[in-house]
Amino acid sequence: SFSQVSGVIVQRCVACHAERPTQPGFAQAPAGVMLDTPERIRAAAPRIQQSAVLSKTMPIGNLTHMTDGERGLLATWYAGGARIE
Repeated sequence: SFSQVSGVIVQRCVACHAERPTQPGFAQAPAGVMLDTPERIRAAAPRIQQSAVLSKTMPIGNLTHMTDGERGLLATWYAGGARIE
């Protein structure tokens, strides 16, 4: 469900990828990618699939300890149409 996906993104991604990042050292979201609203998450779905699921380059250095299970959840969400409802 999107609530599960949103929970992963909030826990693992939003510290850096937000309008106002809270991760020390980040004054703005890297590459302008913001994931702090459902609409922004949906718009970034292909990027999330590529970076967090396929290449596993995000979170950078896996700083926030995203698990393979969480990556699988993101993959399933994307494969199902990346719906936010």
